[in-house]
Amino acid sequence: MFSARPDGTPICLDILALKMYFVNGLKNMYEQLVTIFSSIDIIGTISNKIDLLTGLVDGYLSGANNLRLVSIILMILALILFLFLIIIIYVKTIVAFLKKEPQAEAAEEEDDIFNEEDAERLQEIIRNQERDMELEKELQKELDMARAERDQSLLEQAAAEDRKQKEKELKKEQKQQEREKAAAKEEKEKQTTEKPARRGSRKTPQIDLDWKKGTLPQERIAPVADGSALSYHQEHKELGELLGLIIDMLGRGVDDLKIAQTVMFRNQNLNSEDDILQTIDAIKYFVDLSRSQAFAKLPVGAQLPGEEEALYHLAKGDASLALALLEGLMDNGIEKAAQSSNEAKRDALYKTISEQACVFGTLSAVNDVMLATGAFELSIELSPNNANAWSRVGDMYLRAGSVNKAIWAYRNAVNFADEEINARELANAHKHLSQHLYDQGNSLQAAKLYNSSKQFYDSLGINRRLDKQEIEIVEIIEAHHNDDLRLTIHNLLSDASRQTA
Repeated sequence: MFSARPDGTPICLDILALKMYFVNGLKNMYEQLVTIFSSIDIIGTISNKIDLLTGLVDGYLSGANNLRLVSIILMILALILFLFLIIIIYVKTIVAFLKKEPQAEAAEEEDDIFNEEDAERLQEIIRNQERDMELEKELQKELDMARAERDQSLLEQAAAEDRKQKEKELKKEQKQQEREKAAAKEEKEKQTTEKPARRGSRKTPQIDLDWKKGTLPQERIAPVADGSALSYHQEHKELGELLGLIIDMLGRGVDDLKIAQTVMFRNQNLNSEDDILQTIDAIKYFVDLSRSQAFAKLPVGAQLPGEEEALYHLAKGDASLALALLEGLMDNGIEKAAQSSNEAKRDALYKTISEQACVFGTLSAVNDVMLATGAFELSIELSPNNANAWSRVGDMYLRAGSVNKAIWAYRNAVNFADEEINARELANAHKHLSQHLYDQGNSLQAAKLYNSSKQFYDSLGINRRLDKQEIEIVEIIEAHHNDDLRLTIHNLLSDASRQTA
């Protein structure tokens, strides 16, 4: 039945070899599928069926007589295996889906938790926004109050200047009336003395009794006074006019803050709080230098004016002698620093001279802004991180109309200032920076700086109004402070026992 090759080997042997090869391949594939899907229970049933199928195919192929029958059988087996593979994959997909359901539920629970956290976070954000809005409203309210206070202060200043102008005009009119009365009186006396001489009679005074005529002469009728002129008005005084009062109160041992309150009361806001505080400190610094014989120890001390004479002239509003002493002291210090080879000692000398330059600038600022500006610039050159010098030079720039330079100086003062050591310099810088920010339209930041400055000065109490008794004491001191001024200065410089105010 079977043909043979040319060498005599039967073809049926090749068919049997192919059958065995195919059967072994199926077994290997089956073992691999069993290994992959061993986690599924149905694999055991499929394995038994495949063993049975393998036995049937093996028995059936043992009687095959041609290759076409073998190929058909192989195709059928491949189709059956493909269908089994699809079934297995489908079952595995269902099992994976069933396993993912608990995970999905857990994920949904986590999403719920996340949603609750997001809601809480959103509520916190809303609360923060509401708090910021309330803070902004409060700051705006404070800004409006500060603006109203500033407007009221400006109105009071304008009214005070108007009253001062009216007082000057009234005094001028009174002086004119007094001159006219004096001229009329001289004319009458001249007439009364000349008439008896011509008559040859005795010189008897001619008394004009107006009550006999029933009317008063027109020139003697008192003008009707304005009601506003009869009320008491506080007279403004420049800071230079109050130097003598400051020195007298220092000689009496009055507290610095009480002196500042008194000067603010007499100055009526013509100068800032920092101007007045700096002036008091500068005078005290000069007095301390005089007590320590700092000027007398200078090589050119004999050519300089005396400390008592300098302080007396300063009390009269003339700071030139005191400035000459300070200049000699600063020149001597700069010369010593230039000769010193020790860098730390030289820096310490420059720092001391920088403080002296600030005192020089504060005293000269009473009458000469340009000289004061140069002194504060020298102070910065000697000690660039001197916050006090930056604050004071900003004041001088502002007086001279250089607003941009003043803002630059105030910002440097803030940068170099220590919150505890330089609280006063910070308050002064914040006060002027707040006005600049307000002009620029940044009202919120302006309100913060203004409130910071106002809180500092309120804590000092420098703007507190004096009561009636304090005003009476100030008027008594001011009325008599020139009587024994030289003795007061002598006692102040010699650190003698002081009277209390």
